[in-house]
Amino acid sequence: MTAPIGTAANRFTGLVQFSNVTNSYGGYLQSDGAAYDLTLPFFPDKFEWWRYTAYGTVGTLGQGVWFRDFPAGDCLIHRAIADNGATGNLNLVLETTNGITDASTDGGFANEHVTITGITTATPAVVTAASHGLSDGDRVVITKVIGTMAAEVNNNTYVVDVLSANTFGLYDVYGLPITTVGSYTSSGQLTKTGPLLGVVDAPPVAILTLGSSVMGSDNNIIYFTAWKFNNYVNIGDIA
Repeated sequence: MTAPIGTAANRFTGLVQFSNVTNSYGGYLQSDGAAYDLTLPFFPDKFEWWRYTAYGTVGTLGQGVWFRDFPAGDCLIHRAIADNGATGNLNLVLETTNGITDASTDGGFANEHVTITGITTATPAVVTAASHGLSDGDRVVITKVIGTMAAEVNNNTYVVDVLSANTFGLYDVYGLPITTVGSYTSSGQLTKTGPLLGVVDAPPVAILTLGSSVMGSDNNIIYFTAWKFNNYVNIGDIA
């Protein structure tokens, strides 16, 4: 697809006001005739689109609207039923498959926890944790270990000496090897500490998948507007 907007340089130029206002974001794109993931600068409550190059053509799904609580693939569409070039001669279509789907991602924090499957009583004690991803000198906190060594190892900070992709030796923060007392039974996890703790792994991203009923044919020009309301409410059954 070749889209006049939506490049990395200008995709997030929309301004979101964190106050009692309504935000909008609009533009246009050139379709390639297939579904398209449109990234937006905020999570929209309403999305409208108009197929400029085919508007008024018989059988064309010329314009439509979507609200955020519609089922996936739904949108409400106006379709021309006569080739008269006028927008008044339309019928209404409830598209339930190839309309619009909210494909937004929630984002979140990096997973700092690694599952432990064994701890030896050697000097230093050797921890087994598959694909731990640690480096020499990393600091970790061990928790949730079950066994007679639990009281000794849980909730303490250790420095690691990597032995393999799945094992590492335990040292205290002064560099002395740890000798554990008791035995490991099961369970346990380690959590890396330090400056990377709590780093966001992936930010949330607002994405609407525009289905084929929206995108139409190759080279169609589609104008759109996304809206974020000051308030979006479900009033409920007023009967």
